[in-house]
Amino acid sequence: MKETTPREALEKNGFAGPFPRFASDDTIGEVKEFFQDVLEHQPVHPMYNRYSVRDWHLINEKVRELLTAPELIKSLEQATGADSLILWRTKLFEKYPGDGAIDWHQEYGYFDGEEVGGHRPALFPMNPSSQWDWTLWLALTDVSEDDGVMEFVKGSQKSQYPKGMVALTESGAYVDPRNRIKTKEELLSRAKNNSLILDIDTRRMFDGVDPDQHSLDDLFDLLAERCADLLAVVTEPFELAPGATQTMPMKAGEYTIFTERCMHRSRASLPDARLRLAVNARYTLGDTWVYPQRTTGDTFDGSNLDIKQHKCIPVLGDGFNPDNVYL
Repeated sequence: MKETTPREALEKNGFAGPFPRFASDDTIGEVKEFFQDVLEHQPVHPMYNRYSVRDWHLINEKVRELLTAPELIKSLEQATGADSLILWRTKLFEKYPGDGAIDWHQEYGYFDGEEVGGHRPALFPMNPSSQWDWTLWLALTDVSEDDGVMEFVKGSQKSQYPKGMVALTESGAYVDPRNRIKTKEELLSRAKNNSLILDIDTRRMFDGVDPDQHSLDDLFDLLAERCADLLAVVTEPFELAPGATQTMPMKAGEYTIFTERCMHRSRASLPDARLRLAVNARYTLGDTWVYPQRTTGDTFDGSNLDIKQHKCIPVLGDGFNPDNVYL
């Protein structure tokens, strides 16, 4: 029986992999330790002037080398069939024991932050009807079925699923911080420096609140009430036939490639699971215009990050969009 190629798998199912690890134990370990330190110490991102789990590849050379390695780019070339690619964004995805699922979602648009109420497209493709943007999800820890494993709906990239608006707290964008925050001081500090809930502006969530008059549980409840006043986009419920989905357990250093048009989610992590760490890298065709709003003086993206210092990295071919800024 003929073995399915990565290109055939990506075209048929919307995802391919897992691909074998190419990096050394030392490299994966070093990148993992770096991101663990980011999570623990919440440093100000030098490019964004606030805490963020985005785009540390533009700061940390070891992360950049991992996500632009020849072996990895070869996998991308074989799977996508692209002759020109740029790395335009990376993001750390952590999941602590007991964290809930990130709901089913697909990206048929332009990464405008709609999942958190944003409306600023990050990408302008030259041919939007074709495939032009792909994600590579690389595990930094072993990921079992119990640790927040990735799951895909086979062939779902061929259809655009209906969406609706709900309260932010009812969407997968809201990750309840109760599993990871243990003191009032930490809760208030992380809210103020925007490191509390991924992509959500929480700097003013506790304005007018005297923390001495409230318990930690009271403050969690107040946070949820105020977040419930915000709206987010979610995928409408849909039915799945038996065998329609595939999970993707991985060993540290393995990775999967998928089109964001493929419906995907991460399952909940069991209370006794391990901390799951993965880095998500997004690659788009070389002629794609990245952050076009910068030409109008608007330097914020849909996730409330100031992207005026952002840069793309050419990783394959040539013919790159001259309006982009490159590292």
